[in-house]
Amino acid sequence: MKTLRRTVPNTVSPFLILPAVTLACLLPFIGKAFHIDDPLFVWCARHIQSAPFNFYGFNLNWDGCEKPMAAVMQNPPLTAYYLALVGLVFGWSEMALHAGFLLPALAVILGTYCLARNFCSHPFAAALAVVATPAFLVASTSVMCDTMMVAFWVWAMFFWIEGLKQNAPVKLCLAGLLIAACGLTKYFGFCLIPLLLVYSLLERRPVSRWIACLALPVVVIILYQWMTRRLYGTGLMLNAVSYATHLRIAGGLGLKVLTGLAFSGGCMVILLLAAPLLWGRRELAAGVAAMLLIGLLVVAMKKVGVFPVMEAAGRIKWLFVTQFALFAVAGVSLVLLAVADLLAQKTPASVLLFLWVVGTFVFACAVNWTVSGRNILPMLPAVSLLLIRRLEARELFRGRDSVRRLLGPLAASLTIALFVTQADYRLADSARAAASFMSRKLGAGANTVGFEGHWGFQFYMEMFGAKALDKQNLRLVADEAIVIPLGHGYLFRLPEDSVVPWFTHKMQASEWVTTMNVSSGAGYYSDAWGPLPFVFGPVPPDVYFVCRVR
Repeated sequence: MKTLRRTVPNTVSPFLILPAVTLACLLPFIGKAFHIDDPLFVWCARHIQSAPFNFYGFNLNWDGCEKPMAAVMQNPPLTAYYLALVGLVFGWSEMALHAGFLLPALAVILGTYCLARNFCSHPFAAALAVVATPAFLVASTSVMCDTMMVAFWVWAMFFWIEGLKQNAPVKLCLAGLLIAACGLTKYFGFCLIPLLLVYSLLERRPVSRWIACLALPVVVIILYQWMTRRLYGTGLMLNAVSYATHLRIAGGLGLKVLTGLAFSGGCMVILLLAAPLLWGRRELAAGVAAMLLIGLLVVAMKKVGVFPVMEAAGRIKWLFVTQFALFAVAGVSLVLLAVADLLAQKTPASVLLFLWVVGTFVFACAVNWTVSGRNILPMLPAVSLLLIRRLEARELFRGRDSVRRLLGPLAASLTIALFVTQADYRLADSARAAASFMSRKLGAGANTVGFEGHWGFQFYMEMFGAKALDKQNLRLVADEAIVIPLGHGYLFRLPEDSVVPWFTHKMQASEWVTTMNVSSGAGYYSDAWGPLPFVFGPVPPDVYFVCRVR
């Protein structure tokens, strides 16, 4: 491939530049508070250190009542084992664990670069396009399983494609092991099996040379199901599949697809910013018309899921409508990129990219229980490859300085991604700060402290000695203080004759951009909070209501 000469100076290696850019973007957030589902992975990792062969063998109160961890956790344990190793070596502080998760983030970027050399002539630009997205930066500032799963995914795909081309059994076997690791990091990773099966058949390589390697992760699935059934009474993978398909957020398929398009376009906002390079005048005019139509549709619907498009006074929330229409059109362009590449190329590679993108999109919208940025993330490397392939097909990448055409969209996308990541950082930190405030204020003014809510707020409240209330076994103590984070899920009503209001406390995270806020329509981690992954605009503060037991 004539890759490096076209994308970076001959004297500078992309294996130096790409890690440097990635670390420069992620290191400012290395002290981020544990957020959303981070505590589940941390608690599991701590348990693994004392019981390594019974990874989910403990109970916890996560959704308002005590349950076995095996019933709460809907992800496999490999990320928790990695966290246990990091915690053993470097300690359990936020900074130490986030530092450990820089390695999977770097693996995603370098893996995308290596994989891209099989798909396009400008792999350096493809890898940069991944870095400069909100989906990648937000995911890589957590200790959840998503970034690690994508890292295993891209490297498994790289070694599989190389192994097929070179007829190298060692690489194919390594790819099979990486697929298994990918699936044991997040169950969606096992989707690599049918994806690479189709690709291998289209490449028309002798089946006998690769089928055993692709069967290896299938064996791992069977063993994992058998082992977890013996440990916990149910096979955890099939249990997670049942959970994902049966616990559905309200909304029909049409609404889910529309929300999925908006999530895809927002998480990969570079598609919107690079639209003048990707499409001709007719396509751009059609995109503007589609944006207007989507905006009018949203206004006519009056609600997108649970989010009202009109304020109480009857005024339309035009700022939200505009962002939704822009992101949804960007999401449509993502699908069109995959279709256009498939129709133009008609190669096994184009089929692979098409199935990669469309399969992830269908899972996020029609299969999984909620649409979220975490579920959009796995398609990110494929989208970056389609982006570069489209620019090359339009002959916009020519000569040594061709990548400069993309610098403007890359810089703008990276700026937006950093603002969004900073907002998510501040949102996580606000929960930690609120828990600290409550511990100081209530420590001497109440008999005991209980709370509702979960996520990072639960982690820090328990760290400060408070207890999570169990709605099925509610035990209130006289003069006990109860803290209720009004923006959280799994809240339940307390007996009105047992408690009296005490005070409210407000925490302002970010004032003009947010990733999770019901009032703003932002629901990066679940569209139950809002139909956009992030929203620019005024953000109300988070409210913590404190009452006292009579």
